[in-house]
Amino acid sequence: MTDPVAEAPADQTHSPETATLTEETPRPGGLAAALWDFDGTLADTEPIWIAAEYELIPRLGGEWNDHHAHQLVGNDLIDSGTYIAQVIGRDDLSPAWIVEQLLQQVVEYCRTNPIPWRPGAVELLESLRATGIPCALVSASYRELLDVIIGRLPEGSFVTSVAGDEVTRGKPDPEPYLLACEKLGVRPQDCVVLEDSPPGSRSGHDAGATVVVIENFVPVPELPNQIRVQSLEELDATSLTELVARSAGGRAHDRVDTPEIDRRGADAF
Repeated sequence: MTDPVAEAPADQTHSPETATLTEETPRPGGLAAALWDFDGTLADTEPIWIAAEYELIPRLGGEWNDHHAHQLVGNDLIDSGTYIAQVIGRDDLSPAWIVEQLLQQVVEYCRTNPIPWRPGAVELLESLRATGIPCALVSASYRELLDVIIGRLPEGSFVTSVAGDEVTRGKPDPEPYLLACEKLGVRPQDCVVLEDSPPGSRSGHDAGATVVVIENFVPVPELPNQIRVQSLEELDATSLTELVARSAGGRAHDRVDTPEIDRRGADAF
């Protein structure tokens, strides 16, 4: 594939950590955690996925275009595989097999090339870490890819993560963000979700969090309790906390009902 990205920070490979915060953990400014989407929010990897689609689909006898590619942005990967099979008329191919072909291309790219971090993303992560606000990575991408990405970030950038192959229902269902909150030991309504896609924005909203939208490849419909910024470069831990507090208008500390995870699938992880 042609390299669509700019130089990224040097690697600091490490094993991803999973930890649970207790109710006694200090939470500066009342913000319990920041929950990050990966593709298109933390890193500009959508062009890598799209390049993989354009490479694979002609080999399967199909035709592809940007309209179809943009339909997949932010979606559960199996849903994307199903969409591709339907568009190219290959009902003989399983969605999981299609996903695996694309995933291996993207994983190999991310292992061997600089990661295209979104402007301001690494700096905001460091600001949140330094302030004591825990971050979770919550992605439709699979564990194999997330482990590569987490290993390319400074140690401690993410306290925990949720991959697309670790949930029963992916975005736009709220399950991924609810599972991240469960791992962190926090309430969704006390968290902020950082997202760039319609499915991800809906997932964070339906989980009960305030959603900060940073549009990238596709327009994102407006929803309640949503904040929009042009770039993560506008934010640090302090300004993000203040934005969420102003948007919530005290909602973060009101009693609200939180959706429950379907434990039939989540218990396995």
